[in-house]
Amino acid sequence: MSLTAKFFTAALALFIMNTSAQAATACRPPIAPVIPDGKTAPKADILAALKAIKGDFQPAIKNFQNCIATEKAAVGDVATEEQITKWDQLFDAAYALETQVANEMNEAIRAYKARGAAKTDKPAAKSE
Repeated sequence: MSLTAKFFTAALALFIMNTSAQAATACRPPIAPVIPDGKTAPKADILAALKAIKGDFQPAIKNFQNCIATEKAAVGDVATEEQITKWDQLFDAAYALETQVANEMNEAIRAYKARGAAKTDKPAAKSE
């Protein structure tokens, strides 16, 4: 997992721990998957990370956001401004984490593809 993804995951977890019990009782954020270094990782690692993102992480982010929306709706009109702000911040932090992971995965894929292109772009040795 990249340093940025670790930061977002840690920040989201800390934010949840600091929110009131009413604001985030049942909602737990997913942990960002490890993104391999596209410059060095084998294809299997790239594909495994992509599968983890699409199959586990993105659905978990959506479930987390749905949980927040459900709690917000359950409290309804009696929610305080502080609770509403915290729910909105949690929702936005989950989106930011998902975006960051997607960006890092895209960078890894581009680096992997560039590595393959560099191998095929080398001129062939001339035989005499």
